[in-house]
Amino acid sequence: MKRRARRHAQVGLLPRLGQWMRVLGMALIRYPQPFMVGALLLGMSWTFWSYARHAEAFRITRVVLPPDSTLKLPEPLIGTNLWQTDLRALAMDLKSQQPWLKEVRVTRQAPNGLEIAVIPRVPVAQVHLDRWYPVDAEGFILPQVSAVPVKGFVQIVGCERSGNVKIGKVNSDERLRAALHTLRMLRRTPILVSRQVTEVNVADPQQIRFLIDRPATPFGGVPAGGEIEVRCGSDAELEAHLKRLHTALKAVTKQSLVVRYIDVRFAEPVIGPRS
Repeated sequence: MKRRARRHAQVGLLPRLGQWMRVLGMALIRYPQPFMVGALLLGMSWTFWSYARHAEAFRITRVVLPPDSTLKLPEPLIGTNLWQTDLRALAMDLKSQQPWLKEVRVTRQAPNGLEIAVIPRVPVAQVHLDRWYPVDAEGFILPQVSAVPVKGFVQIVGCERSGNVKIGKVNSDERLRAALHTLRMLRRTPILVSRQVTEVNVADPQQIRFLIDRPATPFGGVPAGGEIEVRCGSDAELEAHLKRLHTALKAVTKQSLVVRYIDVRFAEPVIGPRS
């Protein structure tokens, strides 16, 4: 047994390759049908592919753009072969014309068409720099600008002090990231379902503040249009502080208090009455 194992270990790569080739040859002689079918399909595929890359029938004659799109097609595109067109390169070229788009998708519409679809970025808030700019969940600041805040969008303030926030790109600025994370957490908090977050202030990332407003139903004695300022700690402490906020808001509701602010940075939240 030891001698057999030793002989097997001494067999090199070339002898083993020869053994495999002999086995394959014997299988081809005994069962030729599968190999013949495979070769036939491979040949037909290659023939069709060669035909498709040069046939007049597959030359691009139409390109479908989104309605009201201002994208410009590169030249030459019409008249080129549908199957030789690099869809990824074309999509990147189109997206470079409007970098604020989240994605541009190009798909083939055989036999002679292309369809282009654009996926816009969806703003989740507006951030104040020199003026107001919409920002999406990834931190991309869109170039649309407004001198005054747009009604209905959460206002993010405090980022103008950082100087690292750039328009027309995805930002990794600490304050902006903290504001967007805070906003996501607030929208997942059940106790705030009946309220709208109107502002997130990250001027001091260690003491994040936000305003809640306009309850769908009377809540905590605050009339519609009133605001409550919530004072939290850092982004890392937010989850624990929102749990304290849940407890504090339940107490406010139970006692029908009219409050101006709730400070949840302490184990026992501090509630400031509205004068």
